[in-house]
Amino acid sequence: MVKHILYLQPYPSQVGGVDTVLLQLIEGLDRTQYQPFVLLAGHSPYVERYESLGVKVFIGKLAVFGKPTSYRYYWDNTLKLFSTVRTVLDIIKKHRIDLVHSHKMELMGGNIAAKLKGIPSVQTVHELPRGMLPAYQMVGMLNHLLNDKVVVLCERSKVMFRWFGRESGKLTKIYNGIHFSKSNSDNASIPLREQLGVSAEEPLMMTVARLAPEKGIETLIRAAERFKADGNRGHFVIVGDATFEHEKVYKEKLFALAGELGMTDRVHFLGLRRDVPELLCQADVFVLSSVYDTFPTAVLEAMRAGLPVISTDVGGVPEMVRPENGLMTPVFDFNALSKAVTTMLSMDYKTMGRRGKEIMENEFSREAYVGQTVRLYEELWIQYGKGGRQVEYARS
Repeated sequence: MVKHILYLQPYPSQVGGVDTVLLQLIEGLDRTQYQPFVLLAGHSPYVERYESLGVKVFIGKLAVFGKPTSYRYYWDNTLKLFSTVRTVLDIIKKHRIDLVHSHKMELMGGNIAAKLKGIPSVQTVHELPRGMLPAYQMVGMLNHLLNDKVVVLCERSKVMFRWFGRESGKLTKIYNGIHFSKSNSDNASIPLREQLGVSAEEPLMMTVARLAPEKGIETLIRAAERFKADGNRGHFVIVGDATFEHEKVYKEKLFALAGELGMTDRVHFLGLRRDVPELLCQADVFVLSSVYDTFPTAVLEAMRAGLPVISTDVGGVPEMVRPENGLMTPVFDFNALSKAVTTMLSMDYKTMGRRGKEIMENEFSREAYVGQTVRLYEELWIQYGKGGRQVEYARS
């Protein structure tokens, strides 16, 4: 019998974000055994992508209890919680849902409805603590109480699930995984160096990131200026754009900074591109300058392209970037970032890139991601007496 799974995602994405990894999961599910449904808080370009996979998409109110954005935040979301629970209960009943899987730790309601209906509930935490840890631990306690299993993406997220010296016994770590397909973009047929007017002798350092403050792009620009001042040759390519309105101001500041530092000939903003895999294959080194990141899939994309990685020490990056495939630097330290680029280019970085590709394929593939997630579902259905299946995926 085909099992029905309901996924909840509270933040409509224009590009990237939680929808990217949720799509990877849904694409990898065996449809002869699992039928996914998705409940979103609003319309986005991803709705069409879900529907193209034969997924029924619902739009409804989703209650979140994260960082307050107004004095009415918690009151409004408490009221919204009743609507969320009612909506999920209706979907469970109408579509015979067997398991509810919520994404983002602050999302509440789907887990409550699952408990009321006596079906398993899973919550994936995409966050790391920022600011007051006790506030995250309070939300973590709700995740612990309202779910059968809580999935974290990296070791550093586990601190939110420790209270009085004890850690939640419901935690399981599952790395995000990605699958690559060829882009059909017209831009892909034009070599990047030709587009930029860069010679084959000059190395290309690339980042792929949303133009948002947490991505620390200003640190990368300052590192590029220091790299140039030290007499090095090379260009820095930034792929990505601002997604939200408040990020557009940050984007303009980045353009202004590049101009002020005289780096417009060395720092290239490509904007949003649909041919990222092809672009990465034309770079020499991938650089991530994030101030805050949990488990950036851009690093996995770079590793899959065979690039060595230089990254700031954030989130789960140290679990991806190791001495054999990259270098780590402190956040905000543009001098250290510049030095790391210089060091990397003096090393056998192509071999490091090949090693990174092997790590990615062995540990961070979509097959591993989907396999571990499905294994978790099956274990819960056995516990609930729902007849779990023997699956061929092994835990990594």
